[in-house]
Amino acid sequence: MSAPTFSKFSRPDEPRPGMVTERDLDIIEAILRYRFSPTSELVRLVGGNEDVTQRRLRGLWERGLVNRFSFPGLGTGFVYYLDSLDALRLLSQGRGLSLAPQMIEEVRNHREKGYAEASRRGQYMQLGFLQHELMISRLHFVLELASRNSNGKVELTSWHQGAELSQKIEVPKVRFNREGNGYEGANELESLPHRPDAFFSLRLGHHEAHFFYEADRGTMNAADMKRKLRAHFHFVKRQQKHRAAYGVHAIRAVLIETTDEGRARKLMDAALDPMVTGQRRTGLFWFTITPLFTEPRQLGNHQSRPVPRYLVEPEVILGRIWALPDRSLLALSDAENSPSRPADVHLTLPRQPLQ
Repeated sequence: MSAPTFSKFSRPDEPRPGMVTERDLDIIEAILRYRFSPTSELVRLVGGNEDVTQRRLRGLWERGLVNRFSFPGLGTGFVYYLDSLDALRLLSQGRGLSLAPQMIEEVRNHREKGYAEASRRGQYMQLGFLQHELMISRLHFVLELASRNSNGKVELTSWHQGAELSQKIEVPKVRFNREGNGYEGANELESLPHRPDAFFSLRLGHHEAHFFYEADRGTMNAADMKRKLRAHFHFVKRQQKHRAAYGVHAIRAVLIETTDEGRARKLMDAALDPMVTGQRRTGLFWFTITPLFTEPRQLGNHQSRPVPRYLVEPEVILGRIWALPDRSLLALSDAENSPSRPADVHLTLPRQPLQ
């Protein structure tokens, strides 16, 4: 009789027996919080021995308590998510988790979407959505790890994402063409969605700062992007709806992460358009580029595989990597219009390796 084989993409007919451990619950809880989380991030969130965590992850997958997919040909490794209500029940029993209707709905939705199957079949529309979700998850991860490493100087006090952030706002109507050029209609109003990808709060010393975040993969046309920025500007600056909707006095910035410097310049120009902010110059929109997080770093000897910068230096999120449209750089601890050193007018990767 031949030994059973294990496929990385197909669960075995009979999973390996075993008890649910505290580490298993830690893993499930982390995946629930992050929605979609790569192995490389999960092993750092959970802590402890990395090999043990990877074995527990595989065991949970074999038993159908978690699911996973990978992006074909990209070498990103497995990304884990929950599509089993049994996993929620385990958290409820083992950690006293209250099963909110939103949690149950999200897990059921993940099962209906069948992301693992979509990945195997190369259904790229769904894969685009998942890449967008992973940008959001990465920012969440970096903020949490940077806070842990700050010796109490920084604390991520709240994180929200998804449908709970969806709002509507009435603004003067603007008609845009596909190039993003537009004009306001006379005495007309239109309803715009205000749906940031995330809302989070940081305690920075004795002060708390609140941010919206947008993950831009470069797929939105100029007109739609200007509508999104316009909704942010009216929501925060003109109508100050964040006070009632989020219970905070001020939003420090709308953080926008995009693919590269060329796309960042286009978005900066869009943020300066009078159709977005009227004639008012504002420091509401702060921009950065994904390569500042994903630039490869060599660890140890040169035989080891490079890893993305954010995994070994999550503190990058707290540095001066956020550019205003005038190209000056700010850190998350800076006030909206605080002075900052010149940015050499470029969002570029560091030239010197990190020590």
